[in-house]
Amino acid sequence: MMEQTNLYIDEILSQYFLAGSWVTRAGESGANNTTRFVTVDAEKFVLRIYETHQDVEKVQYEHTILTALAELPLPFSIPMPVQTRDGKTMLRTKDGKIASLFRYMEGVNPVLDSLAEIHCYGRTAGILSDTLAYVQVNQQPAYRPYYEIDSTHPRCSIQDVLSFSKNPPREFSELTTELQVIYEQLASFMEQVPHLRQLPHQLVHGDLNASNILVNEKEEVSAILDFEFVTKDLRVMELAVCLSDFIQPSKVSGITWAKINAFLTGYGKSLKLTEAEIEAVPVLIQLRSLDVFIHFLGRYWDQVSSIEIVKEYIQKSAVRCNWIVDHKIKLLTLCHDLL
Repeated sequence: MMEQTNLYIDEILSQYFLAGSWVTRAGESGANNTTRFVTVDAEKFVLRIYETHQDVEKVQYEHTILTALAELPLPFSIPMPVQTRDGKTMLRTKDGKIASLFRYMEGVNPVLDSLAEIHCYGRTAGILSDTLAYVQVNQQPAYRPYYEIDSTHPRCSIQDVLSFSKNPPREFSELTTELQVIYEQLASFMEQVPHLRQLPHQLVHGDLNASNILVNEKEEVSAILDFEFVTKDLRVMELAVCLSDFIQPSKVSGITWAKINAFLTGYGKSLKLTEAEIEAVPVLIQLRSLDVFIHFLGRYWDQVSSIEIVKEYIQKSAVRCNWIVDHKIKLLTLCHDLL
């Protein structure tokens, strides 16, 4: 199996470099892609194989945004796609998947336990959001806004998700309470969509979390990765995505609030939001959790993700939704003070 995998990778890399001129090692692959680190002479690259879709237009849009963003002043690096020997920034593998090669960027994924690191992360998120507002391209986004939750996964209509949550199959029966929370929050969210549509829109990264940033030895953000889901959405959605990962009720409450405060302080130094945007933060954090749950439910129905992964995200989504209900006023007060 390993030999077949190596041959598969070699066939891809031969479209970029002369045969046999590279050395590869496996990288930590996420839920959406397979990663390999590639060294050619003294140069380093990262090979990405897209696992969740085979849509060329989505990848083209991502590369178009990266090219436009690279022309603007940024205090951190972003991925730059490398052209194949025939001048393309992506290719089809023998099994029909899409692959792209990017130049390697130094740094490591942060643990986000240091408040100084989290403050820098917040400041960087604000800078990215402010900069993306100036990016203009002649191509329509491949993804819909988060609040168009019917578009989260092609297998998951809202009615199907509501039905699943209200009357879960037997194999999910131990999560009936958590799914009831999801059902209630999803039904409530749908009533708020008309108001959300009125908030400021712009390009957003859409998945800005610790796995998609790199930091240096000074705990400064050195790079932002993975613009696969970049789209036009609510400006404040970027903030909600970032904040959602800090809400882990299993952690000591004081630590959770210290991290949120550090992030918001950094973010507020780079970008200010309207009062209406700030008021939407709690529901958008819930939306992020609901969106991730629906994404993996769709993958489960497609027989791509395991039932254990879906159950994990059901629990996470319910916990975060409950946390927001319990702490909404304190969160809004902090956001108003700092943003």
